[in-house]
Amino acid sequence: MPKQRIKVADTGRKPKNSDDANRPSKSLDGRVRSKATVKRLKMYRDKGPTKEQRTEWYFTPHEQARIAPDRRWFGNTRVIGQNDLQKFREEVGKKVNDPYQFLLKQRKLPMSLLETQTKESKSKLLDTESFDSTFGAKSTRKRPKLSSVDLQSLLSNASQANDGYDQSKDSNIKEEQSFRALASDKVYEKGQSKRIWGELYKVLDSSDVILHVLDARDPMGTRCVKVDDHMKSKQATGKHMVYLLNKCDLVPSWVTARWVRFLSKTTPTIAFHSSVTNPFGKGALIHLLRQFARLHADKQSISVGLVGYPNVGKSSLINTLRGKVVCKAAPVPGETKVWQYVTLYRRVYLIDCPGITQPSPTDTESDIVLKGVVRVESLSTAEEHIPTVLDRVRPEYLERTYGVSNWKDTEEFLDKLARHMGKLGKGGVSDSLAVSKIVLAGKMLCDSSHVCFMSE
Repeated sequence: MPKQRIKVADTGRKPKNSDDANRPSKSLDGRVRSKATVKRLKMYRDKGPTKEQRTEWYFTPHEQARIAPDRRWFGNTRVIGQNDLQKFREEVGKKVNDPYQFLLKQRKLPMSLLETQTKESKSKLLDTESFDSTFGAKSTRKRPKLSSVDLQSLLSNASQANDGYDQSKDSNIKEEQSFRALASDKVYEKGQSKRIWGELYKVLDSSDVILHVLDARDPMGTRCVKVDDHMKSKQATGKHMVYLLNKCDLVPSWVTARWVRFLSKTTPTIAFHSSVTNPFGKGALIHLLRQFARLHADKQSISVGLVGYPNVGKSSLINTLRGKVVCKAAPVPGETKVWQYVTLYRRVYLIDCPGITQPSPTDTESDIVLKGVVRVESLSTAEEHIPTVLDRVRPEYLERTYGVSNWKDTEEFLDKLARHMGKLGKGGVSDSLAVSKIVLAGKMLCDSSHVCFMSE
């Protein structure tokens, strides 16, 4: 097919130079620039207006440039309405205060909006009375009215007020806090030293999850309120706390079920029985710890701290989870002296803490002994705590356990029990101290499941 010749438009004149666009659209022989090539080269050389031209173009003498009043120009914030903000506060506040839910990626949420900032109102004293009207030669402030102008009238008014005073009608008298009497022996103050509390706060600060171990026989008596308050404070933000109801094999099952139902209203609660060979609740606890490890996937590992009263089974619980003896445990309080790290899994570590005791104004010395805080062999007057044992335990349980019956008072009970066990001194006198320690040790060692010390 023969090539078609390109028709060139007649522009009327020839191009004067190489940058003149008055030429054919396409080059005929490839050596002369075409019209499109000239326009493209001009576009390359054209750099736009100069700085002076731009300044003159943007800022004219008769108007001033402004930036649109939009907050999005200055940051990554967004503006929402007051109703949406209140709804966000309510919904996030419910999630934060719910112990059974956990907010992921809290660092990306505006958690500071949940805090109500209250500004202190400044005193407006000068608005009420100016300085010139109060002090100086032109002061207009009235003098205060005094009921007595001399010492004699002051004494007479005070005596009249004292004679007409009735303490029963005084509404300003309020008993803020009642204090119990000091312990007669230092042995009742175990678990309250500064060293023990220092070890406790080390564990609380180092742990992501706190297992508050309670005794199933007296959960409310072995609960440390200071630990609960610390976990609700700002210092423990992002930490979790779980109640562990240990020694549930020493109480009836219905008692354990009721305590779990009661404590679960505020904090997750698990019933547990520490035993290396035959444990109870081990699978549920390990499953819970693995869930916490998934929630804290951004961390390399999580630490689980075990806190509670002495002799509630913290070290035995660690041995149960490991399936072997890794912590030294004993049936007497005060065996753990310092905190210690134990590896449970690759990403889960356990921290054993010494037993801590929180003094209460309502606790007597007998209550302290029956909670397992004091070692029985260190008691010099163990007979004083036997009446409390007889009041709390049913007589049929004592008869079945110790083989004595028909006693009228504490002395007769101890005398019959001493003769039944052969604990007699010189002249056939019963050894009440030794028998009392045996009864108290029976509660701590839990050699009989019939002796149940339950809270009222």
